[in-house]
Amino acid sequence: AMAPRRRSESRAVKLATSAAIFVLSANVAYQVSQSLGRPAPAPPVARADPDHRLGAHHLGAELKHLHLRPRHGAHGDHAVHEASSRAEVESRSRWDREAEEEGLFHDDHGNHPRYDGASASDASDVEREASEKGSGIHVLATSNGSPYLNWQTRVMYKTFKDVAKGSDMRHFTRLLHRRSDDELMGEVPTVRVDSLHAECDTWCEFPVADRPDALRKWLQTEDSKLGEWIVMIETDYVWRKALKLPPPGASAVAFHFHYINPNYPTLPDVMTRLMPPERRDRIKMEDIICSGPAPTMIRKTELDLLIDEYVRIAAAIEADPDAKKKLGWVREMYAYDLAAAVTGVPHRVEDPGQTSLIAQPPADTNHGDAAMFHYTWGAEYLDRNKQKVWSWDKRPYVETRQVRDPARFKPELPPADAADRGLKLQDGKPVTAELNEVMTEMLALVRDAIDALDVLPHEPGCGWEQNEPKCDFGCETGVLCVPTKNAPWRA
Repeated sequence: AMAPRRRSESRAVKLATSAAIFVLSANVAYQVSQSLGRPAPAPPVARADPDHRLGAHHLGAELKHLHLRPRHGAHGDHAVHEASSRAEVESRSRWDREAEEEGLFHDDHGNHPRYDGASASDASDVEREASEKGSGIHVLATSNGSPYLNWQTRVMYKTFKDVAKGSDMRHFTRLLHRRSDDELMGEVPTVRVDSLHAECDTWCEFPVADRPDALRKWLQTEDSKLGEWIVMIETDYVWRKALKLPPPGASAVAFHFHYINPNYPTLPDVMTRLMPPERRDRIKMEDIICSGPAPTMIRKTELDLLIDEYVRIAAAIEADPDAKKKLGWVREMYAYDLAAAVTGVPHRVEDPGQTSLIAQPPADTNHGDAAMFHYTWGAEYLDRNKQKVWSWDKRPYVETRQVRDPARFKPELPPADAADRGLKLQDGKPVTAELNEVMTEMLALVRDAIDALDVLPHEPGCGWEQNEPKCDFGCETGVLCVPTKNAPWRA
């Protein structure tokens, strides 16, 4: 994705790097303080708190600068793409919240590798698909097909297949908001819909603005009818175990992001302005959840109820310069939260450490009961002289060669004796045996997934580099892709 031009790149790099370190330190410290001071049992819903400053609006805005993300990609100059991606990595620029706003996927039929190892043509499979059409969990992840997201997607989908066998997670779809096929159409079950903003296929200021519209288009497809519950996720997750169907009568389940706070002093006026006029006297800031669209587990019928408001509010924010400025790089998350409040769709919001959804090492030092790891935070292990001993970060994985031949670029596991050596994270937090164990488990899942991936065609591949042809798998817009051309797509 092309980075915006800067008057002083070196100055921006210094400032952004300093901000990244400060924000990571603040978040890790905050997560720990929350864990240590959290009463049990946890409150069922995370609500807006006017006194909650750390990790609220300002942290949310800074997170966008911390998380870089070269995201949507189509065709363009390779040197420009790579240079801009590197600039984003070095400056810890602002696009990475896309990773947390990419959410939705499907693997149940067609010519794609099935996670149960069967053929979609088997009569028993056809019968099972018919009987299970409205049952089970449908996992969904959104993407635009950029190398950054595609590397994550290949790893995530492999870990999904590893845990989904025999579970309630019966369906999986990647929702690709893009105006042409990409190179994963033959590997990952995909429904492609046209992007709302054509420029976001290569680079635009806020690509995640395309997600609400893409989600609404998908909800109108036959594919969306598979499964009673939808689990919306991001591409930068790895699965450690399957999720189970919620009990009858359960409400939607969401994750408490502490930096989302509608009651932050500058935000109530904005949130009220975004409400329908007839609801402004009825909805309080405390009625708005502190979460976002992913990770979320929600019934399809309830997602259908809130989707129009989600799309409307997201568009209203983009058309309102004041709202864009104040809500910052997490504004699409606020759009989802407000839509849930306006439409009266309840969510049970689970706190870090007490959730069935995600753990986020190194902010979380154990996985608890979480089904997935979310590797949004980079980690550096430093010795007593503050020299880097080991590090891991998703942000360097931005090139097509890493997507296509990932085994050549596997992340290293952390040193097994890190706790015994007195190593610390970049924010000064000690690397305990428990923390090192959870980092090792997460990265072992990443490495094992990479070992099982095929090498994809390169030089030429399709769909991204300057001289490459467009990807064409013969897929129809709005329909689960069953490739009729160029399959299997392997080197």
